[in-house]
Amino acid sequence: MRRSSQVLSYLVLFVITVTGYPFLTTVKGENSKEAESKEKLQVSPSPLTIVAFGNSITATRKTIDKVYAQRLPEDLQEHGITAEVINSGIPGSHTGHITDNNLFKIKHALDRFESDVLAYNPDIVIIGFGTNDAHIDSNKRNGKSRIPLGMYRKNMEYMINQLRDRGTQVILVAPNILGNRYENFQNKRLLKYVRVVRNLADKYKLGLVDNYKLFVDYEKRTGESYEGLMLDGVHPNDLGHELIARELTKAIVKTVKIDNDEKR
Repeated sequence: MRRSSQVLSYLVLFVITVTGYPFLTTVKGENSKEAESKEKLQVSPSPLTIVAFGNSITATRKTIDKVYAQRLPEDLQEHGITAEVINSGIPGSHTGHITDNNLFKIKHALDRFESDVLAYNPDIVIIGFGTNDAHIDSNKRNGKSRIPLGMYRKNMEYMINQLRDRGTQVILVAPNILGNRYENFQNKRLLKYVRVVRNLADKYKLGLVDNYKLFVDYEKRTGESYEGLMLDGVHPNDLGHELIARELTKAIVKTVKIDNDEKR
């Protein structure tokens, strides 16, 4: 574990804005055998607007061909969904205000929630904080996290409830496991924050993309280390972003379908 401070990122918050949600239908035809087994989302003329609200996991970077925010339009198009993606990622963000932890002199989630999220009048938001909040800068087993667990939960619930009060659908993204360069107690601390995300998804019946589980399961499924999904033990590489985008696409399609069914 390097003792130097490092920007750890995992706020991911996507916003989808639609003037009219697409509806789900089964496409069938005499000359379309493949369509008989596929459900296709038929969208309105207006595209979905997706805002990726996060930190360095969300933000584009020179060492990555496409972060998952950049992959979503093409992935969603395969399901008949046209989407415009706005990337509002800022490296180093945690869930609170700069006054809660000012290690990085930037606007954090609650500092810019209004301007970077609510201002877009979203219909679906995907929130994915955790790694910056959980990190122990002292690198001591019982050291303090940047944002205490209770405050983290409170911040997450505030954003969730603000969005739900506006009729906005929410999808949560849990942070992925850290690589071996970090002490094991950092992952143990991080896992507590991951469990908060899982609990909130269950409590509010929200969509969930669990990157922690996704990366661990990748190793079990392929026999290859989850380290192969990361650039530096924290940030996903292109393969990692590809896997995350795939799961987000599933969650978005499911959320849109449920919302359509409820509106019928």
